[in-house]
Amino acid sequence: MWNQLFDGYCPESKLLGERVKMRLNAHDFFESEKTGLQIAISYPGVNAVVLNFRGDGKFRKTINYAHEVENGELLSPQVMDEFPLCGDKLFGSENEFRDYVNGVR
Repeated sequence: MWNQLFDGYCPESKLLGERVKMRLNAHDFFESEKTGLQIAISYPGVNAVVLNFRGDGKFRKTINYAHEVENGELLSPQVMDEFPLCGDKLFGSENEFRDYVNGVR
């Protein structure tokens, strides 16, 4: 079940009823251990930006999981290439989120 609040688990996997951890990767993004979906925290406690490209599984040696530090950020699509990456855009619905994620390569 999709939720606009980021709880530290992969929101893409939630659509399939799965609970998949997101781990900090070498680029300082949280990456789904299953799908490669990446999330950048642009403003802690405010925005979690779903990046428009997938990770390559290169995780940090020190393990850090998003669910251990989550602050209930709102999921936002990446609409800019520079910080804060999301502007003031949020996902408006599960369908909007699903369409965006289906386009992430």
